[in-house]
Amino acid sequence: MLSTGNEGCNCINQTSVLASLQNRDCTTATGQPGVYLNLGGSCVAYDYGSSACLQHDFIHDLTCQADASTTAVPPYCFQTWCYVNANSCRKNSDEKIKKTEYFSPSNDIFYSYSTCNSTDYFSQGIDSKSVVGGLNVTASIPDYQYPMMRKQLPDGTFIDDGKDDSDNTYYFDDTIPFSGVYIDYMNSIVQLSKGDIQNVTFTHTSRASSKQYPSSSFTAAVQDVENGLVDMAVGPFWITGQRLKMTTFTVPLLYDKTVLVIPKPGQKRSLAYQTQKVFEPFTAGLWAVVIAIVLAAALLSVWFSDRKMAAKKRYGMQLKLDQSRRPP
Repeated sequence: MLSTGNEGCNCINQTSVLASLQNRDCTTATGQPGVYLNLGGSCVAYDYGSSACLQHDFIHDLTCQADASTTAVPPYCFQTWCYVNANSCRKNSDEKIKKTEYFSPSNDIFYSYSTCNSTDYFSQGIDSKSVVGGLNVTASIPDYQYPMMRKQLPDGTFIDDGKDDSDNTYYFDDTIPFSGVYIDYMNSIVQLSKGDIQNVTFTHTSRASSKQYPSSSFTAAVQDVENGLVDMAVGPFWITGQRLKMTTFTVPLLYDKTVLVIPKPGQKRSLAYQTQKVFEPFTAGLWAVVIAIVLAAALLSVWFSDRKMAAKKRYGMQLKLDQSRRPP
């Protein structure tokens, strides 16, 4: 029996979506109607990637059907995968999903290898590019942070931090909209764009990325951008080297200033005060230990020195005595 993916992230049928793509019609090697994966690429049937965990590339992609004795066949050809529903997988499973780069950005088509219990060698062998989905932008909110990012329940109650939503029930419920300073800021950008951006849809971070980065919901949100699950992530992000390797950042809106606070230097100039400063690096107890060690070292030095001199004196006297006892 064919696998249709793991629970919460099942394979779906995208045949109608592929069949509706414009100006990409072709005929496969078996005579079936199909679409080109990319310009100059393979022609695949409309059921490519749909409905079940199969070696779709090995079945459809001519790149994977080369003579293995003369050409190195890419390892992804032998892995099973399928197209999945991104919303369902992000909310109900830990499966890792990515947005395909083969088709138009206006078609949100996502695939997963992990739901088929196989390894994603495909994305490891290509340069991942984040694609903004036309004029409709999807943005993830990494966490609650009052007053910048929060949710408002139908009864008017605000969810401002994780204490109000310990099991993330509200956070993963996209029917409850996000609000706050950053959401208002993004909505203002939509208005200022004068139609260039039609809408920004705010959503949660995927469970898979949250599991991958359990200590940082913000890094998890950046991972979703790299995977193509969302077009951007909105929030007070620190720009770190790790995150810069995943995606690019906008010009910072705010800066965190880090300062070192020390006691104000004294203004006294008296001799007594200046003399006292010599002893300030150590506490009185530590000074006592230092002095005790110095005295102990001095006494031990004198004691061993006296014993050494006494031994030499005794040795000299014994030598003279032995010489006086020798026969002439």
